[in-house]
Amino acid sequence: MARRLRSVGRFAIGICVLLLVVVMQLHITPNLVQAQTTRQPPPANAKLSSAYGMWTPSQFDTCPKSLHDTYWVYGPDDTVYPTWHPSSDVNPATGQTCTYGHEHGRNPAESRLASWTVPFGYVNEEFARTNSGKTRHEDHVGHKIEFKNDVTVGLPGGGTGPVCQILTKLHQGTHSADAFTNNMHELFYYVSCNNGVQMRWRGMHLFGAAGGFEGTCEGFHNVGTFTPDTSPTLENESLRRIPDKGCLTEAIEQAKQQPYYASDAYYSNYREDWSTGFRHGLYKNGDQYLDHWGQVGFDKGYTKLFNIDSGAYFKVMGPSRYFEPTKPNNLGRRIDMCFIPELAALQGDCINVNNLIKQGIPVTWDHPRSPFKGTYRTVHFDWVTISNNTSNEKWYSNAAGTVIRPQPDASQGITIEQIISRTPFAMYYFGNRESDFNGRGVHAPN
Repeated sequence: MARRLRSVGRFAIGICVLLLVVVMQLHITPNLVQAQTTRQPPPANAKLSSAYGMWTPSQFDTCPKSLHDTYWVYGPDDTVYPTWHPSSDVNPATGQTCTYGHEHGRNPAESRLASWTVPFGYVNEEFARTNSGKTRHEDHVGHKIEFKNDVTVGLPGGGTGPVCQILTKLHQGTHSADAFTNNMHELFYYVSCNNGVQMRWRGMHLFGAAGGFEGTCEGFHNVGTFTPDTSPTLENESLRRIPDKGCLTEAIEQAKQQPYYASDAYYSNYREDWSTGFRHGLYKNGDQYLDHWGQVGFDKGYTKLFNIDSGAYFKVMGPSRYFEPTKPNNLGRRIDMCFIPELAALQGDCINVNNLIKQGIPVTWDHPRSPFKGTYRTVHFDWVTISNNTSNEKWYSNAAGTVIRPQPDASQGITIEQIISRTPFAMYYFGNRESDFNGRGVHAPN
């Protein structure tokens, strides 16, 4: 009997060791993902999206395009899309570390919502399919991911609620002229709590006005042509605030009058703030539906089907661009400010840039040694409200989320599945998260 017990004990210990190894493996997923060099391209017969294969190396990037294109996922439409990858990798052909030159924020494999895939460009693709002659294909490098795990959320009036997970993916390019005019940007918003509350939303979110943006120092700029030319404007609930030439003028004037405080204007103004006004809902009166973003409809006799909203905002410090109407495409480069006599000696960034140039290193706006690359970001998840008193958890919307129905209708562009849990009312506070995603070889455009 004693011998049998010893055998059972050894077997139990062996099982425990095996389980411990498995658990350890699960907890080092980020390292496994980044070290993986045997990834495969999509199958030869796979359907490829317009977003897949979009990136090509620049003069500063050392990873081959073929390696970059091994990071992909299937979208809900069984089409191949690019997804998150590290900023540097190991090239299996050489065994050496190489760089991609851009980053996509936090690795979603580390999120508790990792099973909810993040196909970059999926909603862009759906928009093109269901809007004849209209396209909105955003560049590859602007897709950014952020999340928080195991958040004990706050409740209105104080106290704490359930433990939740949250993940966002926003296309927030801060290097090109795109956001000067285009207000439609791909946003994924995922929430899941241990009490069953869930939301999985994918759409082209409307950040303020189409054709213009809110300048940080000079107010609204009406720039002109935007894509798609049918994009609606979301009034008073969201915006894109981007530094403009007035911020440069302010910094120079302050440098002349109060040199000691010149860097305050320089640094405080040169950031981008995008607020979502993320608000979607659906009301019904008989066979009539009312799609909207706000709390309206009750006075019209409509019954609320569901409502979701969040006041999230996305902040980028150190973007490579600012709005300069005297430049081609209205693109001013922040690094050029370092060569203006009044600003050249400002603490930190510009001193470092000019020291590199004195050493014979030509630091251009897209050079890896430039400090202006948009890697330092804050996502404020804020309050998230979910209300769905129906028996339906699946809904379908058009690309912009401005038309929502219980069933898909491709003829009306209503093809994107949205998940809203059957939740009478939940209002949770998730707070914010800030990080600097600068990595080896990262540079603008990023």
